[in-house]
Amino acid sequence: MVYNSYVIYQSIEAAQAVWEAMALLPDGCINFTHVHYISDEAAAANLELARLKSAILSSAE
Repeated sequence: MVYNSYVIYQSIEAAQAVWEAMALLPDGCINFTHVHYISDEAAAANLELARLKSAILSSAE
């Protein structure tokens, strides 16, 4: 989490995708430094990457 910052999401779906991605990964894996806008496409891509990384991390255990 970055304190004293803001992020504008293109849609509620983009916000939900980012929050889902954050829930999948350990703290600190997603960094919003210098990010002020997240499009639907960027949110979907980040969610897909989070799902892949989560699957890799869980298979390594």
